[in-house]
Amino acid sequence: MDADLSPRLRGLTWFWWSAAGYLASQARRRLGLWPIPVKPFLPRAEQESLKALITFLEAVLRRLFWLEAAGLGALPAGTQPGPVAPAGSGTSRTPAQTPTRAAWPPAAPIFRLRECARPVQATPPPRKFRTGPRIRFLDAPHPVDLRDYSAHPVDILPCGKLVRRLLAINHALDFPDRYIKKMRQCLGMASPVLRPAMPPIFRSRKLRHLQQESARQLHAATRSFSAPDTS
Repeated sequence: MDADLSPRLRGLTWFWWSAAGYLASQARRRLGLWPIPVKPFLPRAEQESLKALITFLEAVLRRLFWLEAAGLGALPAGTQPGPVAPAGSGTSRTPAQTPTRAAWPPAAPIFRLRECARPVQATPPPRKFRTGPRIRFLDAPHPVDLRDYSAHPVDILPCGKLVRRLLAINHALDFPDRYIKKMRQCLGMASPVLRPAMPPIFRSRKLRHLQQESARQLHAATRSFSAPDTS
C-alpha cells in the first residue's frame, strides 16, 4: 500500500486482500477446479451461492485495485504495463510479496476492471426459448421452454460463465501488479471507473454485520480518497 494512506485505510485494504484471496481459493478448491478448471453444471442452489460470492469478490477487488492505483497516481493511457508478479503457493496473495514473471498465462480469463453500465433497450427483446442442453419432446417440433416449469434448488444448470469469472478473480489475485497498472491507466481517462452507488451485494443479508460494515467502509474509501495530481 502507498505510504500516504492512513493506518486505518491501510489495514482495511490489507484485510480485504487477504479475505478475497482466501474466499477465491476456497471456492476454486470446493468446485474441484484443479488440475482442469472445468465445471459444466451445478445445482441451482450451489450456482446461486457461487454467483453471489463472485459478484461480491469482483466488487471488492475493483475497489482494492482502485485504491492501490489512486495511491500511486494515474498513468497515461498509452503506458505499457510492466512485468507480472505471480502469487506464491500457500501464502496470502498481495501486491508486493512474489517474484516477477514477464507474460500473461495464455488461457487465463482476464478480470474486468471497469464497472460499465449496461445499455438500456428501448423495446424489450424478443422472447427466446431457454432450452438448456437442447431438451426436446419427441412429439413436439419446438424445444422445451424451461420458463413453463417451476424452479427447484436441485435443478442442474450450466455454470461455465461463473467458472470463468472465478478463474478471472484468481488471475487478478495472482497478478495484481498488472491490474494495478491497468487501473492507473483507467484513472487517467475522463470516464469514471467505478459506479458511485454502493454495490447492492454489499447490503446482502447473506453477509454478516461486520462484513457489511467493512465492505461499506471500503466503498466509502474509494469515494473519499482522491488520486494525487501527477500532471
